[in-house]
Amino acid sequence: MSSRLSILVLIAVIALLSFTSVFFSGSQSNDIYYPDFLPEPSVDDQAYNPDPLALLEQRRPMRHSYQELYHLSSKFMLNEDGTASVTIIINPQDFGESLSNQIHALLTQTDQPQSIWVAVAEDQDITAAEDLIATFNDSPESPPAEQPEGDPNNEENEEIEDEDEESDQGHRVKMRVFAKSDPWWSVARHASSEFFLLLENGVIPGANYLGTLLRLAHTPEYSRSLLGSHGAVLLTAPEDTLDNDVVIKCLPEKDSRGQVRATEAVDVLTDIWFGRTEALELLSLEPWGSSGKAPLGIYLSTILRYHGSIQSVVVANDPRNLATWGDVRKKDHPPTFCTNIRQLYKESVAWQSWIERGGALVTQNERLASIVIFLSSHDEAVLLKDLICRWSLSPDISIHIAVSGSSRGLGRKDLARLLPSEGCHAGIYDLHLSHVPIKPTPLESARLAADVSVNTFHLINSLRPKVIFYLKGQDASFAEGLAIAQERAKVPVIAISPEDVEHVGWLPDLSVKALENWNTPQVKLVVITNNRPGSCIRLLRSLSHAYYLNDKVSLTLNMDAEADRVTVQMVGSFQWEFGEKFMRHRVRRGGLMLAVVEAWYPQGNDEYAVLLEDDVEVSPLFYVWIKYNILKYRYSSDNSLYQRMFGVSMYSQKFVETHLAGRAPFNPEDIFIETPEYDLRTPFLLQLPCSWGAVYFPEHWREFHEYVADRLLDIEWNKTSLQSVQIPNSRTNRWSNSWKKLFIEMIYMRGYVMLYPNFFNFTSFSTNHLEWGTHTKQQRNSAGTFLVPLMTDSEKLLEDLPNRRLPDWDSLPVLDLWANLATSAELIKRGRALQEQLNPCLLRNGRNEVIWEGQEKDLKCAKTQPYYSTHTTPMPKATQTPAIEKISISAIEAVSMNPADVTASGTMSPSPTPTPYDDEGNDVVDMPSPSQRDPAVPSPTPS
Repeated sequence: MSSRLSILVLIAVIALLSFTSVFFSGSQSNDIYYPDFLPEPSVDDQAYNPDPLALLEQRRPMRHSYQELYHLSSKFMLNEDGTASVTIIINPQDFGESLSNQIHALLTQTDQPQSIWVAVAEDQDITAAEDLIATFNDSPESPPAEQPEGDPNNEENEEIEDEDEESDQGHRVKMRVFAKSDPWWSVARHASSEFFLLLENGVIPGANYLGTLLRLAHTPEYSRSLLGSHGAVLLTAPEDTLDNDVVIKCLPEKDSRGQVRATEAVDVLTDIWFGRTEALELLSLEPWGSSGKAPLGIYLSTILRYHGSIQSVVVANDPRNLATWGDVRKKDHPPTFCTNIRQLYKESVAWQSWIERGGALVTQNERLASIVIFLSSHDEAVLLKDLICRWSLSPDISIHIAVSGSSRGLGRKDLARLLPSEGCHAGIYDLHLSHVPIKPTPLESARLAADVSVNTFHLINSLRPKVIFYLKGQDASFAEGLAIAQERAKVPVIAISPEDVEHVGWLPDLSVKALENWNTPQVKLVVITNNRPGSCIRLLRSLSHAYYLNDKVSLTLNMDAEADRVTVQMVGSFQWEFGEKFMRHRVRRGGLMLAVVEAWYPQGNDEYAVLLEDDVEVSPLFYVWIKYNILKYRYSSDNSLYQRMFGVSMYSQKFVETHLAGRAPFNPEDIFIETPEYDLRTPFLLQLPCSWGAVYFPEHWREFHEYVADRLLDIEWNKTSLQSVQIPNSRTNRWSNSWKKLFIEMIYMRGYVMLYPNFFNFTSFSTNHLEWGTHTKQQRNSAGTFLVPLMTDSEKLLEDLPNRRLPDWDSLPVLDLWANLATSAELIKRGRALQEQLNPCLLRNGRNEVIWEGQEKDLKCAKTQPYYSTHTTPMPKATQTPAIEKISISAIEAVSMNPADVTASGTMSPSPTPTPYDDEGNDVVDMPSPSQRDPAVPSPTPS
């Protein structure tokens, strides 16, 4: 009984499988989406993309042996009549035995083609061709009809051809006549099948060869490739001089049997070309005649790669089975295609010109990364067209544009007409989205979002971009669908608002790695305020009017213990719409130094802080400047070079405060005008921190915390090793209670620098009003001296930069603590010399040289007295209660850094009335006279 039941179950399963096979046999594979990027041939399309350099860095096929190819997942299915959806076109030189053998080999393939076309020129012996073809058809008395003479691209010819096909259903082998002025393979553009196979004269494929190609064409790895069996790779870079000595690697390489053991991408295929019929429409973008009538292998491989990112691939075969070979004749006749390719390269001016204009070589393909830009409307296309064209000129990036479709007002041709005919190299893909009313119903919106998500996901999966870019506009359904597809595909996204487009003209300057990290940096705004509500609200208003490029930016407001009620209420009621808002209020006065130092502690190396005192005002473009610099210098492929840059200033320095002679006017133009290698407007690196608006980097700020903690403990234990750091030729020790003094000490010994803007007339992204406060006890008549114009024009920002971009790191000028030209190596050397003086415990080698690796941050010897970690609360040193006037060091007290104020017990003595300081920590009332300066320290060379 059980065996009978098993037989019945087996019969049922077989019947179900047979029904499934019949049901699906006539359909093409719709599970793989092939984007519709092929414009209908027309005169208008000549302006579509005449010279595209945008090569797609799609996944190059892995090297697969023949056996490995059959383990790839393929969705190949036959037509309902048992044939494969492929048209084979052959090009005979005569109609004798060679053609007969070729047709016979095609009719005996394990997977039969839908049609076999013999391409015959109008001046050949058409009668002989008809007689031979008739012998291979089921009804020899009804030879296939001849295609009328003329242009094969003519629409009337297409109509006649369609009728011809309908009347020849019983004929597998047909003749197609082409005009003498046209190439033989042009007839392939009229095939109705999904695939084409072009064979040169005499090529005899093995019996399993067509089946191998069809299965590969339905795998994700090879679905967008032009396949063949013979080709070559040029091993020279596009920028090199092209000459007859160029290295050409031919595949398959000559071995004992001339076989291909693994698939490999090549620059050109010969003899055999297999691909999707729709891809042939790309040839209309650069017609064969305009190319100087280049040979088929060169023309087909190059144009499909240029315009459709379709790579040419040599397919592996089984060395033990001739049935898998692309041309079984190679067994008996030594292959000569490599010699032919070398000769073609020498003779083909078109091929060399394609290579010279860039990106035509497989060896260069891995350098390129694709970016897909999604456009939902005509308005978005108008807004982004200039940015797209500039972006498309980036040497290592290929740009691809996906449009919503003509039913929504933006099809392929619509965008092609908007883009300039020259200087814009991008591929266009049509999503064919359905029209949606201006006020769609919830169901219509949901349906549109679903269509967008499905279509864009398939496009992303096909193109494999590094980044996708779109505008978050009024079409919420379109944006929602994109977000779903992006989340599913796990591709980084850049999504900005339409009003921010004018502020991101610098995007083409960023590397692919920087673009991939668009959403990585987290910038925090930290405002330090006390009892100046008017100043604080001015700063907050300027922050509210800035452009944040659709980023979430948090705002933290730090209030000291003396903050008045108006300030507290105003800060509490302030609405911040760009991210989270945090409020912190001290219960005990900490002073400006601790207020700044403790205002922020980074959680990771991707968190940045913009520190702003309340008398600062910012430009609407301050965040644009910050983001551009962070992405450019912190997230490039060679970001290890930038480890000594601790931040980016928003303010342009007009004075240098570190000269022994006092405050000195400073204008970088005076330096760069005498230094031809630097542009007059180039940003520069300066060994000074800016306290009037700057973004600080996380690693350096954590290091600063450790340094400050060590300095406080030095004072607590009455140590002298670092209490009075003597930086040569510097007045920094005058700033006894300034956080900036401590920062300068640290960056001097480490050779750190900050990047400063250098625009015309000191135009900056922040300015300072120098109002009454902790360090400014009276209004100064010279307060206006520190005011600078604020940058408000994004175009002006780019125009003033050298070559409209931030310079590369090694092109930035370096200025030392006194604003004199130096080098990074010199700054490091000076800092290490000072460290050696302060830290005699540094390990040295046999030549008495300091081993800096692993010790560079050891600014002093290990503590010989009990050391309290900066992460725990120190125990009191004495059991008796200290006198009221002697205050122990704590994390929230105002600490004087003057060693003279420290008693032997490590406590602070009462300080006299403090000297008024401005916000840079300089005396307001009295500047030191020359007699008060240390005569033993020489003055620096003026900048």
